[in-house]
Amino acid sequence: MSEQTMSCPKCGEGMNHQASKLVYPLTEAEAARMTPALDGVIEDVFACPGCGWIRSQRAGDKNDD
Repeated sequence: MSEQTMSCPKCGEGMNHQASKLVYPLTEAEAARMTPALDGVIEDVFACPGCGWIRSQRAGDKNDD
């Protein structure tokens, strides 16, 4: 499970981590971070309990908080 926290860009409430999913890398930088065992990178998905907004980002990326 993700250790990251994220604030909702719409209402400012703390978002809940919903999922971590394996996705294909989109850039050379992401491909360089990819491990052969996974054959992809992890994308974390968050949901806001206040307004329902959904946001995702690659695991390890800095958020705007």
